[in-house]
Amino acid sequence: MKEYYFLLSSITSAMKGEEILGKNGFRASVFRDTKINPYGCGYVIKVFGEKEKISAVLKKYGIRVNEIRESR
Repeated sequence: MKEYYFLLSSITSAMKGEEILGKNGFRASVFRDTKINPYGCGYVIKVFGEKEKISAVLKKYGIRVNEIRESR
């Protein structure tokens, strides 16, 4: 299973996204890193799983993602 960083523009979106992903069976956590995420306040959701499925869940609940990066 791969680890992805979902870059968002606000802490509010990041916290909502983390909660939604958790309720949908994904292991997710939020952290702030402006080097990884130059958008807005620099918050990132770190998630393990399949990128397409994670993206679909966030989109379904109206969480706008600026960029997705694969962890190294």
